[in-house]
Order: sequence, then structure tokens, then C-alpha cells
Amino acid sequence: MTDFADVSDVENGWRPLTAAEKLDAVSKIGAVTRWIRKRRRDLADDDPDAKYVVVDVVRFAVATGKHVGQTSFSRTVGGVTRSGTFVDPGGSLVITDFHRELLEISKTAAPSWNFGDQLG
Repeated sequence: MTDFADVSDVENGWRPLTAAEKLDAVSKIGAVTRWIRKRRRDLADDDPDAKYVVVDVVRFAVATGKHVGQTSFSRTVGGVTRSGTFVDPGGSLVITDFHRELLEISKTAAPSWNFGDQLG
């Protein structure tokens, strides 16, 4: 099975990635794809929702990756100051409740049981 997206999908309509970001994006694309496939084995390789989730998660991780170790920032240019606080600094992969809902992946584990019975 192939990844749901590739580096060109991440760049498309956003911005070109640096060489280092491209290498990082490749591994992040693979990681998000594997995370999805472990939970939704039935998705086709070209599933548009899975592609959207992979691209969205990877873009967020790449965009915040330059702020590793920082929890907030402030920048002043002229008389204007911009500041913010990172929800998840450092470029890790954040799969939101919206992503789970889009892919129909539950936030809670499904029940499982084993009574020790074996057939056959």
C-alpha cells in the first residue's frame, strides 16, 4: 500500500519546502499514513479524506517545527507586535478530533474480549 499523500501534495497551494523540510515531510507522511491504516484498514490508497488529513497534519508539523522547544513567541516590526502561544510546539504530529471524525476513527478503544474458547 502506498502513502495517502506525497511531498508535492504538502507543497501544493501552500509553499515550497526546503530540502530538510522535504526529508522530514516524507517521514511524517509515512507515519501519519501508518497511523490511519492501523485504524482504518479499509481505506483506498486514493481516499480524499485520508489525503486531506495527512497533508493537514504534516503542514502543521512542518510549520511549527522551526519553533522546537518554544511555547510562545513575540515579534515586533515597527509599531506592530505579533505574539502567540503554540498548542503543540516542535513539529510533532497532531491528529485532531476533526481528523478522527472525518476518517470515522473513534476516540475510544473498541471493546474486545477473550473467553479462552478456541474453535476447531
